[in-house]
Amino acid sequence: MTTLPTLTEPDGPLVPEAAAAARYRQQADAPETVRGYRRDWQAFAEWCAARDALPLPAAPETVGAHLATLADAGRALATLRRRLAAITRAHRSAGRHLDTTHPAIRETLRGIARSIGRRQRRAAALCTAEVKAIAAACGTPAEQKPGRGGEGVAP
Repeated sequence: MTTLPTLTEPDGPLVPEAAAAARYRQQADAPETVRGYRRDWQAFAEWCAARDALPLPAAPETVGAHLATLADAGRALATLRRRLAAITRAHRSAGRHLDTTHPAIRETLRGIARSIGRRQRRAAALCTAEVKAIAAACGTPAEQKPGRGGEGVAP
């Protein structure tokens, strides 16, 4: 992905505040998220290259077609949304705007959701007996680290 431009004084070195901001920007996402976005962007760029399409700035129709290709390949809706987030992030990092509300993107994604989308499976809540079993497996209060009130959490 493209890196963000750095802030400098008109004729001087990087201002300390800008350096601090850059450090925090680098920490904005978890390393695994950054790796995932990088893989998603690379896959999109390769898809575009195979079709002689520009990945940056990408036309909304190109992004919509890419999402449709992924859907037809059986990818999950969550994967498509993550791929769109990665493409959007790459545009933003390059100082470009990708209009994700454009019908070529938004309506394509909505159509995919209605056609192949399935609700994400929700995990069932734990019942009282299961919570007690988990607490018992944690050990006795003397073996536990102190909680907020300085006391161990009782099972």
